[in-house]
Amino acid sequence: MNNVSKHLKYTSAINYKTLISVFISIAATWISLEYKLIFDLDLTLISVAVVFPLVFTLGSAFQRRERALEHLGRAKAALAAIKYSFSFSKKINETDKQIIYKDIRNVKTELIRFLYSETLDKQPLIESISKIQGFITKHQDKMSKGIALKVYKLMRDVIMGVENSISIKTHRTPQSIRAYCELFIYVFPFFYAPTLIKNIVYHEIQVVDILNNSTQVVTDRFLFIVYGLNIILSFFLITLFNVQEQIENPFDQDGMDDIILDNYELEY
Repeated sequence: MNNVSKHLKYTSAINYKTLISVFISIAATWISLEYKLIFDLDLTLISVAVVFPLVFTLGSAFQRRERALEHLGRAKAALAAIKYSFSFSKKINETDKQIIYKDIRNVKTELIRFLYSETLDKQPLIESISKIQGFITKHQDKMSKGIALKVYKLMRDVIMGVENSISIKTHRTPQSIRAYCELFIYVFPFFYAPTLIKNIVYHEIQVVDILNNSTQVVTDRFLFIVYGLNIILSFFLITLFNVQEQIENPFDQDGMDDIILDNYELEY
């Protein structure tokens, strides 16, 4: 791993949403201190409003990525097996074999191009698959029934792999959950800051009051802890949210964990 990659793995999930979240946490803490907003919030609210939907969507996104790897591997393996099946046919001449080999490679090329692209136009991909079907129909008299049946079964695996990959690209994890999760991440600092002030600043003030009635030093000493904890929590939550959004589409190369589609070029 080069130095660029080492740095990217720590910064790839940082974007403008991170800056917004940090700014909101600072503003929320300042407002709470300025207007003396102090209460003791049950922090299980984080679990219900933020952590649970965040973990749910993050886990779902990673599962979709793993399924995408499985479907791509199945499609590539089936295309390679189809190529070998045609190579065993003695009645098909070498020129026609080179044509079908090219058509088989073109299916994988069009699939990768579709998954990389931002459009949902899959017509070139459908046409590339149809060429294999057309070749089988045209040369069915030169193929044994066993080879023809085997090729049709393998085409089923190709089509399933292609369609499942397309579905992963076009359909995402529930958008409403992700939208509410993002909203709660931005709103939560306004609830968390008063709780921090209550538990850190004013708790220490009461202790010092008992000892020597000196409160100002303790207040100044612990204010930066309140700011720091609120910023750290907001940064942590929004970073996980950004990671989830990056792997939401595992094909767009927006993130270090996206699938490298070039590795799925047909090389056999």
